[in-house]
Amino acid sequence: MRLKFLIPLLLLAATCLPTGAALAQSACVEPVMPAPVKSGATADQMRAAMADAHAFIAQSGVYQDCLAKEVEAAKTQATASGQPFEPMIETSARYKIEASKKAQEQVGATANRALSAYKNGPP
Repeated sequence: MRLKFLIPLLLLAATCLPTGAALAQSACVEPVMPAPVKSGATADQMRAAMADAHAFIAQSGVYQDCLAKEVEAAKTQATASGQPFEPMIETSARYKIEASKKAQEQVGATANRALSAYKNGPP
């Protein structure tokens, strides 16, 4: 009876063991996109939303720089250890950076539209 429970437990433990890919997980933290501004926002809500958008855009830049530095560090480590550099590390970072840039653009455009709507809205 114990063996019946032990096998799935061992399989679960084996899947949780760190592998080379798991050890190379990024230390860079992707910022969370702010919630869009709702129509009819007050001045305080608009100021807060604009601050959130600016903070997100700045944090995204830090995230993108972090990813680029991780790629360079991986290349340096590969060279120092005499191992070949894994190109998938750079490819993955590029995709993440491009997605982050698109998110920055989206947040900026959304914030600009909300601000324009606020300024052109009813007094």
